[in-house]
Amino acid sequence: MKLTKDQIQYIDTYVEKSGIEWFDLKIELVDHLVDAAAQILEDNPKLPFEDAVTKAKIAFGTKGFRPLITNRTKQIEKSFYKRVFKYLISFFSLPKIIITAALMYVLITLFNVVEVKVYFFNSLVGVLFAFTILSFWWSYRRKTIDNKKHLSLSYMQSVSQFVNMLTQLFSFSLTLFKSSFVEGQGILWFIVLWVISFLFCIASEVVSRQIYKDQKALYYQYKIAA
Repeated sequence: MKLTKDQIQYIDTYVEKSGIEWFDLKIELVDHLVDAAAQILEDNPKLPFEDAVTKAKIAFGTKGFRPLITNRTKQIEKSFYKRVFKYLISFFSLPKIIITAALMYVLITLFNVVEVKVYFFNSLVGVLFAFTILSFWWSYRRKTIDNKKHLSLSYMQSVSQFVNMLTQLFSFSLTLFKSSFVEGQGILWFIVLWVISFLFCIASEVVSRQIYKDQKALYYQYKIAA
């Protein structure tokens, strides 16, 4: 038996009132409860719809939604990291590797050309630090969709913040060796590590935007269906 849109909306509200704050987790539970209620109504067509929903909820047992929430949360987390890995692999393509190598060459050339080395050093550290601040802000703005929390976005925000914190820590550690780098000692390592750090910051931002795009598509697909 197929439920009507109003009946599905009823179950959606019912699940939301149960304290499920994550949208992507909520729709998993709604789908499960919709299927269970539909099956109950098919077996007993005269049963009131609200009673069928209650009966479907009781079928979860004394622990209610908790076992299903735990299971679905693990599945969402697993799916999230699979997507992150897929987007990272896609990001680190051959053209980007070539561009990265070219960027290293350009920076090394600039270091040899620039007369005031300290300006060169401060500029690179400043760019890296500024990008992480912007990334923190962008990540914060992507924490919800239409004021709805998403578990996948929460995971992505944690990953982005971790990458940005590591990058800021790296930027700070570079300043400890500022005098050596300015004198040209270990400048190759400085540039290589800087480019790698900057690349991972960009990769984190690109992946974050893609995850947000995925969740936004899921959200509006669900809204249209509902």
